[in-house]
Order: sequence, then structure tokens, then C-alpha cells
Amino acid sequence: MKYHFLLLLALLCSVSSFAQGESSVKRFAALAPVSADNHGIIYDQPEGTTRLYIREGKATYANLYFRDDPQDGILAEAVFSEDGTTVWFKNIVSHAATGTWVKGTISGDSIIVPLGQMVYWFEDGDYGMQLARVKVNGSINNPTTTTKGEFVFIIKDNDLYLQNTSGDAETTTYDGLGLVYTEYRDDNGKMQPAGEWAYYIDYESIFHFKDVTPVSPPAALTTRPYSMEYQSTSGFQTGNLVDVGFYDQDVYVYGVSHDNLPDAWMKGSVSADKIVFPMQYAGHMESFMLFFCGGEAYYDSEAYAWKYVLGDGSATFAFDQRTMSFRTEGMLATNSADDHVDRIEAYLAPLFRPFTEKPATPATPGIRFYQNMGAFTIVMLDLPLKDTEGNFIDPAKVSYQLYIDDDEPFILYPDEYKGLNEPLSEVPYFFPADKLEDYSRSYIYERGYAIYIFQTGFDRIGVQTIYRGGEEEHRSEIGYYDIVPVGVSGISSDAGASVQHFDLTGRPVSSNHKGLTISRDNSGRVVKHFQR
Repeated sequence: MKYHFLLLLALLCSVSSFAQGESSVKRFAALAPVSADNHGIIYDQPEGTTRLYIREGKATYANLYFRDDPQDGILAEAVFSEDGTTVWFKNIVSHAATGTWVKGTISGDSIIVPLGQMVYWFEDGDYGMQLARVKVNGSINNPTTTTKGEFVFIIKDNDLYLQNTSGDAETTTYDGLGLVYTEYRDDNGKMQPAGEWAYYIDYESIFHFKDVTPVSPPAALTTRPYSMEYQSTSGFQTGNLVDVGFYDQDVYVYGVSHDNLPDAWMKGSVSADKIVFPMQYAGHMESFMLFFCGGEAYYDSEAYAWKYVLGDGSATFAFDQRTMSFRTEGMLATNSADDHVDRIEAYLAPLFRPFTEKPATPATPGIRFYQNMGAFTIVMLDLPLKDTEGNFIDPAKVSYQLYIDDDEPFILYPDEYKGLNEPLSEVPYFFPADKLEDYSRSYIYERGYAIYIFQTGFDRIGVQTIYRGGEEEHRSEIGYYDIVPVGVSGISSDAGASVQHFDLTGRPVSSNHKGLTISRDNSGRVVKHFQR
């Protein structure tokens, strides 16, 4: 039995770019380049009319352990041929987003999908996965599988209903659309027959059609650079550059979702002193649709979580016609649903204002706090995206250096930070930690959120921001952080001493916050304490 598939962390990773409601949906690593023999897998999107659906139904699968999850909210994508005879489905099994397509035939109000179609190939192991009917009767270790036959979807009011499937998580009884392995050679070199279950089943599936179209700007629109400055739910002031254009009574913004949908446009309506962005479809990313929306956000200190209220889903900004800037004290967000909060990425109190690049000295950065983990240290940074005069600076031209106990830049070496090809002493602000698997395992987080240092026992940490805007290089002063030895207690509450409190994620909390709290005063002294 191919149990080691459950541990293929190199092939499976969570869709985790969202601040809340992280998905259990898995996606495979990028497919290897197609060889002369593509094993019958359809890699490229077929020609035809694309339709998007939101899934409803149930699924059972295993990555590190066996589990049952709803399919609700996961994207289904289909292409219908122009002659109305054929349908291709992408990622037909909800929790196995392989990025490949399978083919079905339209017959009346039915779509017939033959089993046995290949959906993925493991180049290293020289075996693949294919569509199958999988039946489990009480024991996941003894399923019945077949790649013969077909599954049928019924078309009803533009929605698609998978027929003749069922499941019961309590009794571990399932009959559904699943995946099985082709034959493979086991660790002892013995060939194992095809048909072993790959631990994926969908059942009671419904694909609900979503008639959505992303915003396209008018051909005559002209834009100029703007800064989008906001607070993240981790408590950091951050941002990125966007393009903004005004046309008649509308405004168009390009690049709001820097991390998820950088090429998406957002459209709002302009009046004398305000701009309103209604909830709108932004596009889809991997296994989810995304919508631009507005609302309110607050941190629930008792639940240790951010809470979001969408209201009607619109975002209203105060508009200053003199400066052409606009801002709100509320929330702008990308959200994977248009009627409730789900997998949301929130931009708190965003400010949009015209940006002109020029040489500038960055404001002094700092260290939010550190955590000694015994074998390594976690350091959370505070890198203001502004110069010494308070103007925004382009984060794409920002980097930082660390200093450990002395004034020599700290060097990151490839043997400790996987994904580095050579020693690195200067880390880009947009270090692609969340985009590249090797980088993510190096524990250097994008936007300077945090970095792992694989040593302990130092007394002081420094950080310096480097900005190369306006074709000049300027460096900030070094922001130092003095580490209080373990056992030293008490932070001064003298007049003039500003005390800040954070939880372990870096979020600001009150002085009576329950749980482990890191407190820091304006002299740099730090204390960790636990409050029940």
C-alpha cells in the first residue's frame, strides 16, 4: 500500500495566502515539463467557452491524516466546445488541484465523463493518477476501485449535479469520484498493480454556475502611480504601488491585490467628496474566486482572532479632490465569497495617494520582538515604507540588512536557508517566501514580517533599511533592539515610557491580554509574561 503518498509535502501545500479561514484545499507542485509521452494528460486549456462554478458537496481525502471536508466555496472550471458536444473540467476532484483537464461528452441534459483518464504524473516515481470510482465500506485500507465505466453530471438551470454518489463520514462509507494510482514499483522493486486508491473521493457534488466577469478599464483610460498604504492584520504598516485612473464619474485601480491577483482591476464611483467601490468579482486564483469588498474589521482578544463584518460589501472612501487622494478608516479586502466572510485578506484603513519616485532616506526601522526557540531565534521586523519626511517609498526598491551584536551585516547562508544559491546579506522587502516552496522553507517571510536566525545567545539585534528610489541608494539609521536576559522582570512604567504589548503573532494587544504576551517599552527593554 502506497502510504508514503500521505507524506508528500513537497507535492502538496495549503492555499494559505489568506488571513482568515485557511483552506484545506491542496494543490500539487508545478507539473514537470511535458515530455514526448504526456501519458494522455491534458495540460493546456482547451478551446471553447469557459464557465466558472462554485462547488457544493463533500469530499474525503488524506494528506497527513484522513479527513472529511465540504467542497463548499471551491472553484470548478469548465470549458464547453463551440459545437456543444464536449466539456473539459479542470481539477475535477476538488481537493486534488493538479492543474490538468479531463474530457466529458454532452448528451442531452447529461455530461458523461469516462473513468480512467489520467490527471497527474509523478516524473520521479514514473507513475500517475487517474479517475476512478472508489467505494469504501468501513475501512479506508480496503477500498474497491475501478477505472472502467463513467460518471454522469446532470445539467439543470446552468448548474451541474454529479449522479450516483454518496458518503457517510461516521461509518466511513463512501461511493464517489476519486483517484487511483497506475501501476508502480514499490520500495522493494516489486511492481504493484494499478488501482490503488490515492485517497481522494468527491461525492454529492453540485457545481453552481457563477456568471461573473472581472473589471476591464476603458481603452481611453490613462493612469498614474499611486501608493496604497494600509495596516495588515499582523499589525504592520505596509503597502504597495498601484495604478489609478479617473474616467467620467468612475475610478479604476490596478494592482490592489499585490499578493493574490496583481493584474486585477477594481472599479468605483466618484462623487464630490467620496468614492464608493461596490463588491465586485476580481478574478480567480488557484482553487478560489476572489471578490473585492469592504467592511469593518476588529481584533477579538478573547477569541485571539480577527473578526470581519461585510455589511453590503461596499467600501466607501473619503475623497480629497485637491490632492486626489482617498482613504477610509474601514477595511478593503479580497474575499473568496460574495455573501459571507471566507478566506479573506484584509487591508485595514487604506490610503491611496499620488506617488512620485524620488531619492529619499528611509525612516529608521526596528525590531518588533524576538523569540528564542532554543536552537534558533524568530525575529519580527518593523520596516516602515516611508522616508524621514513621512512620504511613501516604493517597496519593490526596499531591502534590509540585519546586524547581530556588531556592525557587520549578518549573512544568510544556503546551508541554513534553503533556496538560496549564494550567501545573502541584503533581503528584498518582497522576498518571495510565500511564492516559492524552497524559499518558504527558508523561513524568510515576505514584507519583512519575520525571519528565522539559526543561532541564539546574542545581546543586540539591529536592522537597516536600504532604498534605491530615484536612481540613488540611501540607507536608514540602524534600529537597534537590546535583548533583556531571561529572568529580568519588569518594564518601567515611568512617565514618558511608552509600553507596547504584542501576542506571539505580532498583533498589538491590551495590557491585560490573556496568554503569552511580549511587552516592550521605548527604551527597547523586553519582557515576556503569561497572564491567565
